[in-house]
Amino acid sequence: MNWRYEHTALALCTLAFTGTMVARLVVSPLVPEITTRFDVTNGTVGLALSGMWLTYALTQFPSGVLGDRYGERRVILAAVGATAVASVLLAASPSMLAFGLFAAALGVGAGLHYSVATTFLTRQFEDTGRAVGVHVAGGPLAGL
Repeated sequence: MNWRYEHTALALCTLAFTGTMVARLVVSPLVPEITTRFDVTNGTVGLALSGMWLTYALTQFPSGVLGDRYGERRVILAAVGATAVASVLLAASPSMLAFGLFAAALGVGAGLHYSVATTFLTRQFEDTGRAVGVHVAGGPLAGL
């Protein structure tokens, strides 16, 4: 097999999806430390994490629109950058309110990635099922 641009794009999109998923999944095991640090209940932290997943879900549709308007590569890079910045801010949250806001921002950043990356990959590959299958595997890899 000759390594081509398409394979690089697939590897990078899969790595990016893995990163956005890790950023979301890594927070849940830290709930006991978060509740202790901010002296809040599990329900309060759960509400903040629900906000993260809600913004993730709500960003799926606009991500496709943004990809059509500004280009898939730009939106993918913005998604990875926003996820990274939100992750750092989330880790450095000075209060529970800030934690909730940064968790929502993390959801927005991560939510921008998948739809746009899938569209981008379908433009690169004739065998789109294989490419999307590899890309989707980034999510379960994050769970490992």
